[in-house]
Amino acid sequence: MNNHKAKTNGHYVELDSLRGIASVLVLITHLMIVFPMIYSPSSPQDNLTLFVLKYLPFTRALFIGGPEAVKLFFVLSGFVLALPFLKGGTIRYLPYLLKRFLRICIPFYVAICLAVLLSIVIQRSSIPELSEWYNSMSWTTPISARLLLGHFFLIGNFNVNAFNNVIWSLVHEMRISILFPLMMYGVIRYSWQKNVAAYLLAGIIGFYLGGYGDTVGYMLLFVVGALLAKHRAFFIKQYKRTGSLPKIILFTFAYALYSLHAPGSNPLITGLVSYINMLGCGSLIIIALSSGRFSTILRNKVVSYLGRISYSLYLYHFIILVASIKLLYGIIPIGFILLLTAAASISIAALSYQFIEIPSIKWGKTLTRSRDTAIQQQYALPPSQ
Repeated sequence: MNNHKAKTNGHYVELDSLRGIASVLVLITHLMIVFPMIYSPSSPQDNLTLFVLKYLPFTRALFIGGPEAVKLFFVLSGFVLALPFLKGGTIRYLPYLLKRFLRICIPFYVAICLAVLLSIVIQRSSIPELSEWYNSMSWTTPISARLLLGHFFLIGNFNVNAFNNVIWSLVHEMRISILFPLMMYGVIRYSWQKNVAAYLLAGIIGFYLGGYGDTVGYMLLFVVGALLAKHRAFFIKQYKRTGSLPKIILFTFAYALYSLHAPGSNPLITGLVSYINMLGCGSLIIIALSSGRFSTILRNKVVSYLGRISYSLYLYHFIILVASIKLLYGIIPIGFILLLTAAASISIAALSYQFIEIPSIKWGKTLTRSRDTAIQQQYALPPSQ
């Protein structure tokens, strides 16, 4: 199977599935770290099994690997966003930005309105038996006009943990989306070495400075995704030429790089480890597109459906988690609450995908198509331009 056959309706099904798996890993992470023993630092002397699950990269990625899964989101976004630019022709900035805004922000606005409403309606003090992470994130920030405006524009510096802490990644995504056409100019015009060198240097400085600098740091992940899209035929060809044992070794190594975690809170070290994760993410993307068993798993209908609802699953699971614990803790065991949260998150994500995401995507296409038609008529441009 060549890489063109891996496409369905103009996009790669495998990449949808990777995004779906990453969303499930974020969900699992948040379900797990409500427990203090899992969220707090561990030592092998206290509990060897828990220590291995939390800190060995291979197990951590499946257990509390949410931060690494978000890095995969970023590389995937760079890959997918780059594809239209690599086809050639002209991509108008405003239609691109409008479609991107509707794709990201309309589902986000619905989810954040629900979170704000629930934070007002469901009042409950902190729960000492649960982790510091849960108690600090469980809708304790007073609502203000400035906070709501920050959520509305989604690109400024504001308290992203007030209602739904997963939106920290959407802030970076929106900022980088605004700049992405300019970034693609460099990706198309210059070599991969120059692109990586420039964004690596800027990224190290950005992570060191923090704030908006973190967004500069994450730009390299998007650029690497775009470079993979640009050179995907070469990488896929090289991978297919390797034998079975080298492929197993490469997958294992890629997974190890993807799941590496840096304990502690030093922003520069965390940023540099993100670049190591990025190498693993990129390798997993190429492996996914190169057929074989991994690709077959990713094209499974259940897995690919998780990919389609992944954005809504990412948006809603934290809201459902906090609301469920506030309403049910002390009434039913915490384990049942977490199971209900997982089931409800997938169900609500499916509804959101069907009734919010799909209409938003269609609306974006309709508006941009109408605008392009008006411009073509005004300037008598042929439809192909």
